[in-house]
Amino acid sequence: MVSSNLKAKLGNLPTTPGVYIYEDAQGEIIYVGKAKNLKSRVSSYFRLTLDRTSKTFALVSNINDMRIIEVESELEALILEAELIKKHMPQFNISLKDDKSYLYLGIRSEKVDVDGKLTNVQKVATFRKPDTFRYQYYYGPFPDGGSVKKLVRTLRKIFPFRDCSTNKYNKYKKLKTPCLYGHLNLCPAPCVNGTPVLPVYKSNIRTINSILSGKTSKLINAMEKQMKGYSTSENYEKAATIRDTLQKFRYVRQSFRLPGEYIENPYLLDDLARSALENLLKIVPVLKQLPTRIECYDISNISGKEAVGSMVTAINGRIDKREYKRFRIKAKSTPDDFFMLYEVLFRRLLHETDPKRKSWGLPSLIVLDGGKGQLSSGMEVMTRLNLDIPMIGLAKKEETVVYYDNGFHEIVPGTDNPGMRLLINLRDESHRFAQKYHHMLRSRKIFGPAK
Repeated sequence: MVSSNLKAKLGNLPTTPGVYIYEDAQGEIIYVGKAKNLKSRVSSYFRLTLDRTSKTFALVSNINDMRIIEVESELEALILEAELIKKHMPQFNISLKDDKSYLYLGIRSEKVDVDGKLTNVQKVATFRKPDTFRYQYYYGPFPDGGSVKKLVRTLRKIFPFRDCSTNKYNKYKKLKTPCLYGHLNLCPAPCVNGTPVLPVYKSNIRTINSILSGKTSKLINAMEKQMKGYSTSENYEKAATIRDTLQKFRYVRQSFRLPGEYIENPYLLDDLARSALENLLKIVPVLKQLPTRIECYDISNISGKEAVGSMVTAINGRIDKREYKRFRIKAKSTPDDFFMLYEVLFRRLLHETDPKRKSWGLPSLIVLDGGKGQLSSGMEVMTRLNLDIPMIGLAKKEETVVYYDNGFHEIVPGTDNPGMRLLINLRDESHRFAQKYHHMLRSRKIFGPAK
């Protein structure tokens, strides 16, 4: 029987990625799992008709309480799940699936022939528990093999590495041509390219190790100092190389937060969202108070055909897919993004001015994908409906914020602050959502409705 406390928590689960932690009546952690959608995944345990002799039935019968930790991506959930399993060794994680079958991710030292000399060229690979002793550094266990392989593919696209056996390495060395991964630039191919690629290769391995172990801050600071030193001495080529590596670092850090950050502060995402809103209040001149409901709009069409508009929403600094809306353009069938945006905004804001319509919640900031033209269309809607809502355009060129205050103004706050990252994420998501709807309408027109 599900306790009233647990029922209340099940009813309030978010639809975001995260980790769920089940506890028994004594407060002991008995199971840790990850989810792309916490509400869907956790609720499924309590909807299933389970075989009473199954281990899953035993698990559900022992659940007395639950905690969740929200994260920003499915891959973050994967890494955090592995860290928590390693830390707590929950009873049912071990009994539901033998720990020996879990995958680990490791970095292993191997001596191979590079330009006629035996050289240590580390490799990154997944492995099972019995092979742990072979790896200098390792992370896991990861219960979901498919997800950890996805993590490896993601890292490899940014920081190429080898994962081949010594036999395979020697085979391609003799052939004097890289394997498929080398041709796809997913491996620097030291087997063929030799000593010149080793400095970059070793840097990639250090970076991957840092990302997975949480030691990036000191390394980034050191690299920034080194980059400035090269720039001062006019060694611009080396400065540019370090700059490019730093950009990759920042990309990965945005994509993967380390498990220790979430363990130390389970409400990390809420704190980051609050920080982004406070930052927006400082950098967006038309804002006078914290924007608790931000709506962002985009238009998608080809020559005016199957034209659609999208609205994506952030509530208290967190993008909330439950608040998304989509609009099929009705009044225009020729190319006119400004008029289409006007239609979408007018139809949306009627929900706040027409008492016959259900309110969607008054936005505290409206973001338009575009510049002065889009902002002018939005201002016309405001005038017609007698509304006064802070509104800005976000132009892709240099990520420029456009606003109106006794004339049009532009500012470029930079992309390295949390407020701008929130706006960019909203803009990119509105573009994706609009395109998805537009493509669906085009497919229907060509192939008919799905059966």
